[in-house]
Amino acid sequence: MNTDNKMMPERSDRNRFLDEGLRLDDFRDEFLVVCPKCRGMARVIPAETGPGNLNVQMFSPRKLVCLGCVHRETWTGKQILTGSNVDWYFRLPLWLQVSCCGELLWAYNFAHLDIIEQYVSAKLRERTKKGRNSFLSKMPAWLKLAKNRAEILKAIGKLRTAVERKAF
Repeated sequence: MNTDNKMMPERSDRNRFLDEGLRLDDFRDEFLVVCPKCRGMARVIPAETGPGNLNVQMFSPRKLVCLGCVHRETWTGKQILTGSNVDWYFRLPLWLQVSCCGELLWAYNFAHLDIIEQYVSAKLRERTKKGRNSFLSKMPAWLKLAKNRAEILKAIGKLRTAVERKAF
């Protein structure tokens, strides 16, 4: 996962969130998915790390590694599918997804889930100029509504509890 400081916005006040422009591609280095063999939790990660522009990094080979049955696959394709409840490479269902408010709440990984949780829990949401292009500004309306806050945070808690029980 991208480890620069922009992954976790500064939060001095839990009721306030500052959107600094995170994009979905900032979460591209790890996807938690359902293993196609054992249905356990697996990870999709870069097969190798190295320098390169965003295009090179996004289309670099990926590996699927199951944390349970140790199943492995390698992706070396030329097309990716972004912005849905499957990983971009193997198109496997995400591990972090749950029904919520009559919709589907999903996250690529824990960093993605953390940002969604911080955003939803904040009563005051601000954004910088970069925030206008962030994934948060494009989230569905139901995720932004204050009336859904409690149910969404409860669903996020369920996702965390389910993963802790499976402990990878």
